[in-house]
Amino acid sequence: MEEAIELPAITAGFTTLDGFIARAQTVLQRRKARSGRSLELHTREILIEERFREGVDFQHGPQSEPGKRPDFLFPSQAAYRDPSFPEARLRMLATKTTCRDRWRQVINEADRIPVKHLLTLQEGVSEAQFREMMQANVQLVVPEPLIAKFPAAIRTDIMTLESFLGDLRILHQA
Repeated sequence: MEEAIELPAITAGFTTLDGFIARAQTVLQRRKARSGRSLELHTREILIEERFREGVDFQHGPQSEPGKRPDFLFPSQAAYRDPSFPEARLRMLATKTTCRDRWRQVINEADRIPVKHLLTLQEGVSEAQFREMMQANVQLVVPEPLIAKFPAAIRTDIMTLESFLGDLRILHQA
């Protein structure tokens, strides 16, 4: 699909380097957006496969506060907005294919939830960046096979996706 749309413009050529760079950036940005959306949708499917019920055990793309939309709230937007619902039983999960500086976006996504969980497919972060995340109460979550790609000193502080799911199961039973 991408080739069918972009190849004619590319083969037609460019009159300026800036025109070429602008077109390339547009294509790359579209790819990144599709990749991020794909991770979000795959995460939703994993939750469903693990027998978490959408709308009961989790909510995908809810509004936590005006203008703030975490990727996932646990158990729901209604529980999050209910002041009598215990904060200790609330979770949020953001999904980002890579962290880089974008991890900071999750800090303000759900004010009632002190620790923000961030699922990423990035293969490693520096110890300094990881310490920054921990100081900001961002808990990194990665698929277990990626743990080995992180510095040895921080591996035990990274949550696997399976352990995050286990935490959700415990909360669901409470």
